[in-house]
Amino acid sequence: MTDGAPRAFTWPPKTIVAAVDFGEASARAISLAGVIASGGAGTLRVLHAERFDVPPYFTPAQIDRLEDERKEATAEITTELTRFAKTATTWPATMVVAEGRPLDVILEQSADADLLVLGTHGRRGPSRWWLGSVAERVVRAADVPVLVTRADTTPATDLFARVVVIGDEAAPDAATRARVEAIASAHGGRILASDTLAACGSNTVATATLVAVAVPRGRSGWALSDVVTDTLGHCAHPVLFIPAP
Repeated sequence: MTDGAPRAFTWPPKTIVAAVDFGEASARAISLAGVIASGGAGTLRVLHAERFDVPPYFTPAQIDRLEDERKEATAEITTELTRFAKTATTWPATMVVAEGRPLDVILEQSADADLLVLGTHGRRGPSRWWLGSVAERVVRAADVPVLVTRADTTPATDLFARVVVIGDEAAPDAATRARVEAIASAHGGRILASDTLAACGSNTVATATLVAVAVPRGRSGWALSDVVTDTLGHCAHPVLFIPAP
Protein backbone atom coordinates (compact mmCIF):
# COMPACT_ATOMS: atom_id res chain seq x y z
CA MET A 1 0.00 0.00 0.00
CA THR A 2 1.38 3.37 -0.89
CA ASP A 3 -0.26 6.13 1.16
CA GLY A 4 -3.26 4.33 2.67
CA ALA A 5 -5.74 6.03 0.32
CA PRO A 6 -7.68 4.13 -2.34
CA ARG A 7 -6.90 4.93 -5.97
CA ALA A 8 -9.50 6.61 -8.13
CA PHE A 9 -11.91 3.95 -9.36
CA THR A 10 -11.69 3.37 -13.13
CA TRP A 11 -13.86 1.00 -15.17
CA PRO A 12 -13.33 -0.32 -17.71
CA PRO A 13 -9.74 -0.58 -16.51
CA LYS A 14 -7.20 0.85 -18.91
CA THR A 15 -4.21 -0.95 -17.41
CA ILE A 16 -4.53 -4.52 -16.17
CA VAL A 17 -1.81 -6.60 -14.54
CA ALA A 18 -2.16 -10.39 -14.35
CA ALA A 19 0.31 -11.86 -11.86
CA VAL A 20 1.10 -15.52 -12.51
CA ASP A 21 3.06 -18.48 -11.14
CA PHE A 22 2.42 -20.86 -14.11
CA GLY A 23 -0.28 -22.82 -12.26
CA GLU A 24 -3.81 -23.60 -13.47
CA ALA A 25 -5.27 -20.72 -11.45
CA SER A 26 -2.76 -18.39 -13.12
CA ALA A 27 -3.90 -19.49 -16.56
CA ARG A 28 -7.45 -18.69 -15.49
CA ALA A 29 -6.30 -15.27 -14.25
CA ILE A 30 -4.79 -14.44 -17.64
CA SER A 31 -7.94 -15.60 -19.40
CA LEU A 32 -10.15 -13.37 -17.27
CA ALA A 33 -7.76 -10.44 -17.59
CA GLY A 34 -7.80 -10.83 -21.37
CA VAL A 35 -11.60 -10.76 -21.49
CA ILE A 36 -11.74 -7.64 -19.33
CA ALA A 37 -9.00 -5.93 -21.35
CA SER A 38 -10.74 -6.69 -24.64
CA GLY A 39 -13.99 -5.22 -23.33
CA GLY A 40 -12.41 -1.80 -22.82
CA ALA A 41 -9.43 -1.91 -25.18
CA GLY A 42 -7.19 -2.02 -22.16
CA THR A 43 -3.48 -2.71 -21.85
CA LEU A 44 -2.57 -6.09 -20.38
CA ARG A 45 0.69 -6.91 -18.62
CA VAL A 46 1.46 -10.49 -17.60
CA LEU A 47 3.79 -10.49 -14.60
CA HIS A 48 5.93 -13.19 -13.04
CA ALA A 49 8.10 -12.71 -9.96
CA GLU A 50 11.31 -14.74 -9.84
CA ARG A 51 13.94 -15.10 -7.14
CA PHE A 52 17.49 -15.43 -8.47
CA ASP A 53 19.55 -16.90 -5.65
CA VAL A 54 23.12 -15.72 -5.39
CA PRO A 55 25.75 -17.92 -3.71
CA PRO A 56 26.66 -16.63 -0.24
CA TYR A 57 30.32 -16.40 -1.24
CA PHE A 58 31.67 -15.44 -4.63
CA THR A 59 34.68 -13.63 -6.00
CA PRO A 60 34.61 -10.40 -8.00
CA ALA A 61 35.60 -12.44 -11.05
CA GLN A 62 32.33 -14.35 -10.78
CA ILE A 63 30.11 -11.26 -10.84
CA ASP A 64 29.98 -10.98 -14.63
CA ARG A 65 29.24 -14.68 -15.00
CA LEU A 66 26.45 -14.52 -12.44
CA GLU A 67 24.93 -11.54 -14.23
CA ASP A 68 25.06 -13.36 -17.56
CA GLU A 69 23.35 -16.37 -16.01
CA ARG A 70 20.65 -14.13 -14.55
CA LYS A 71 20.01 -12.55 -17.96
CA GLU A 72 19.83 -15.96 -19.62
CA ALA A 73 17.40 -17.23 -17.00
CA THR A 74 15.23 -14.12 -17.40
CA ALA A 75 15.12 -14.59 -21.17
CA GLU A 76 14.12 -18.24 -20.79
CA ILE A 77 11.38 -17.41 -18.29
CA THR A 78 10.09 -14.62 -20.52
CA THR A 79 9.84 -17.06 -23.43
CA GLU A 80 7.93 -19.54 -21.29
CA LEU A 81 5.71 -16.75 -19.93
CA THR A 82 4.84 -15.70 -23.47
CA ARG A 83 3.92 -19.27 -24.41
CA PHE A 84 1.89 -19.67 -21.22
CA ALA A 85 -0.03 -16.42 -21.78
CA LYS A 86 -0.87 -17.28 -25.38
CA THR A 87 -2.54 -20.51 -24.25
CA ALA A 88 -4.87 -18.46 -22.03
CA THR A 89 -5.76 -15.37 -24.07
CA THR A 90 -5.53 -13.98 -27.58
CA TRP A 91 -5.46 -10.39 -26.33
CA PRO A 92 -2.04 -8.72 -26.83
CA ALA A 93 0.01 -8.62 -23.66
CA THR A 94 3.38 -7.40 -22.48
CA MET A 95 5.49 -9.90 -20.57
CA VAL A 96 7.28 -8.77 -17.42
CA VAL A 97 9.68 -10.91 -15.40
CA ALA A 98 10.78 -9.07 -12.26
CA GLU A 99 13.16 -10.16 -9.55
CA GLY A 100 12.06 -10.23 -5.92
CA ARG A 101 9.50 -11.58 -3.47
CA PRO A 102 6.11 -12.12 -5.16
CA LEU A 103 4.26 -9.78 -2.81
CA ASP A 104 6.73 -6.92 -3.28
CA VAL A 105 6.98 -7.42 -7.03
CA ILE A 106 3.21 -7.57 -7.56
CA LEU A 107 2.53 -4.42 -5.55
CA GLU A 108 5.35 -2.52 -7.22
CA GLN A 109 4.50 -3.58 -10.76
CA SER A 110 0.77 -2.89 -10.34
CA ALA A 111 1.20 0.56 -8.77
CA ASP A 112 -0.03 2.23 -11.98
CA ALA A 113 -2.70 -0.36 -12.79
CA ASP A 114 -6.48 0.00 -12.63
CA LEU A 115 -7.01 -3.70 -11.96
CA LEU A 116 -4.88 -6.54 -10.66
CA VAL A 117 -5.78 -10.17 -11.45
CA LEU A 118 -4.20 -13.24 -9.89
CA GLY A 119 -4.91 -16.86 -9.08
CA THR A 120 -5.12 -18.57 -5.73
CA HIS A 121 -4.99 -22.15 -4.49
CA GLY A 122 -7.58 -21.36 -1.81
CA ARG A 123 -5.46 -22.29 1.20
CA ARG A 124 -7.48 -22.55 4.42
CA GLY A 125 -6.99 -23.62 8.03
CA PRO A 126 -3.65 -23.81 9.85
CA SER A 127 -1.57 -23.61 6.68
CA ARG A 128 -3.22 -20.30 5.84
CA TRP A 129 -2.68 -19.00 9.37
CA TRP A 130 1.04 -19.78 9.40
CA LEU A 131 1.92 -19.23 5.77
CA GLY A 132 -0.82 -17.00 4.48
CA SER A 133 -1.18 -16.66 0.73
CA VAL A 134 0.18 -14.21 -1.79
CA ALA A 135 -3.37 -13.46 -2.91
CA GLU A 136 -4.55 -12.58 0.57
CA ARG A 137 -1.56 -10.37 1.29
CA VAL A 138 -1.95 -8.58 -2.02
CA VAL A 139 -5.66 -7.92 -1.42
CA ARG A 140 -4.90 -6.42 1.98
CA ALA A 141 -2.13 -4.18 0.69
CA ALA A 142 -3.35 -3.12 -2.77
CA ASP A 143 -4.91 0.27 -3.44
CA VAL A 144 -6.67 -0.94 -6.60
CA PRO A 145 -9.39 -3.55 -7.21
CA VAL A 146 -8.04 -7.10 -7.13
CA LEU A 147 -9.73 -9.99 -8.94
CA VAL A 148 -8.78 -13.36 -7.44
CA THR A 149 -9.70 -16.62 -9.13
CA ARG A 150 -9.20 -20.33 -8.72
CA ALA A 151 -8.83 -22.76 -11.60
CA ASP A 152 -12.52 -22.46 -12.52
CA THR A 153 -14.08 -23.88 -15.68
CA THR A 154 -16.86 -21.32 -16.15
CA PRO A 155 -16.41 -19.53 -19.51
CA ALA A 156 -14.38 -16.36 -18.94
CA THR A 157 -16.88 -14.37 -21.00
CA ASP A 158 -19.56 -15.16 -18.38
CA LEU A 159 -17.57 -13.64 -15.50
CA PHE A 160 -19.93 -10.70 -14.97
CA ALA A 161 -23.17 -12.45 -15.91
CA ARG A 162 -24.47 -12.91 -12.34
CA VAL A 163 -22.82 -10.93 -9.57
CA VAL A 164 -23.36 -11.04 -5.82
CA VAL A 165 -21.92 -8.12 -3.86
CA ILE A 166 -21.27 -8.56 -0.15
CA GLY A 167 -19.82 -6.61 2.75
CA ASP A 168 -18.39 -7.62 6.12
CA GLU A 169 -20.55 -7.16 9.23
CA ALA A 170 -22.91 -4.92 7.25
CA ALA A 171 -24.20 -4.91 3.69
CA PRO A 172 -22.01 -3.02 1.20
CA ASP A 173 -22.29 0.75 1.20
CA ALA A 174 -24.23 2.47 -1.57
CA ALA A 175 -21.09 3.70 -3.33
CA THR A 176 -19.60 0.21 -3.57
CA ARG A 177 -22.88 -1.27 -4.80
CA ALA A 178 -23.11 1.47 -7.44
CA ARG A 179 -19.60 0.61 -8.63
CA VAL A 180 -20.43 -3.08 -8.91
CA GLU A 181 -23.68 -2.31 -10.72
CA ALA A 182 -21.73 -0.22 -13.23
CA ILE A 183 -19.23 -3.05 -13.76
CA ALA A 184 -21.91 -5.70 -14.24
CA SER A 185 -23.92 -3.46 -16.57
CA ALA A 186 -20.85 -2.66 -18.70
CA HIS A 187 -20.45 -6.37 -19.39
CA GLY A 188 -24.13 -7.16 -19.91
CA GLY A 189 -24.52 -8.74 -16.47
CA ARG A 190 -26.66 -8.10 -13.42
CA ILE A 191 -26.49 -8.14 -9.62
CA LEU A 192 -28.33 -11.04 -8.01
CA ALA A 193 -28.12 -9.79 -4.45
CA SER A 194 -26.39 -7.44 -2.03
CA ASP A 195 -25.84 -8.86 1.43
CA THR A 196 -23.48 -9.46 4.32
CA LEU A 197 -20.54 -11.84 4.50
CA ALA A 198 -22.81 -14.58 5.89
CA ALA A 199 -24.32 -14.91 2.40
CA CYS A 200 -21.13 -16.47 1.04
CA GLY A 201 -22.55 -19.93 1.63
CA SER A 202 -26.06 -19.22 0.40
CA ASN A 203 -27.83 -20.70 -2.59
CA THR A 204 -27.81 -17.28 -4.24
CA VAL A 205 -24.02 -17.19 -4.21
CA ALA A 206 -23.95 -20.74 -5.56
CA THR A 207 -25.63 -19.52 -8.75
CA ALA A 208 -23.34 -16.51 -9.15
CA THR A 209 -20.47 -16.20 -11.61
CA LEU A 210 -18.65 -13.53 -9.57
CA VAL A 211 -18.60 -12.38 -5.96
CA ALA A 212 -17.77 -8.70 -5.46
CA VAL A 213 -16.51 -7.70 -2.03
CA ALA A 214 -16.33 -4.31 -0.39
CA VAL A 215 -13.01 -4.28 1.49
CA PRO A 216 -12.97 -1.97 4.54
CA ARG A 217 -10.02 0.39 4.65
CA GLY A 218 -7.61 0.20 7.57
CA ARG A 219 -8.53 -3.39 8.49
CA SER A 220 -5.59 -5.14 10.12
CA GLY A 221 -4.34 -8.35 8.55
CA TRP A 222 -4.26 -11.92 9.82
CA ALA A 223 -7.68 -11.88 11.43
CA LEU A 224 -9.16 -15.30 12.17
CA SER A 225 -12.28 -14.30 10.26
CA ASP A 226 -13.07 -11.27 8.14
CA VAL A 227 -14.31 -10.44 4.66
CA VAL A 228 -10.95 -11.16 3.03
CA THR A 229 -10.09 -14.46 4.72
CA ASP A 230 -13.62 -15.85 4.53
CA THR A 231 -14.30 -15.09 0.88
CA LEU A 232 -10.92 -16.40 -0.23
CA GLY A 233 -11.35 -19.49 1.90
CA HIS A 234 -14.98 -20.34 1.20
CA CYS A 235 -16.16 -18.75 -2.05
CA ALA A 236 -15.30 -21.00 -4.98
CA HIS A 237 -16.18 -18.29 -7.50
CA PRO A 238 -13.83 -15.54 -8.67
CA VAL A 239 -13.85 -12.69 -6.16
CA LEU A 240 -13.45 -9.03 -7.06
CA PHE A 241 -12.15 -7.11 -4.05
CA ILE A 242 -12.95 -3.40 -4.28
CA PRO A 243 -11.43 -1.00 -1.73
CA ALA A 244 -14.28 0.81 0.00
CA PRO A 245 -14.50 4.53 -0.88
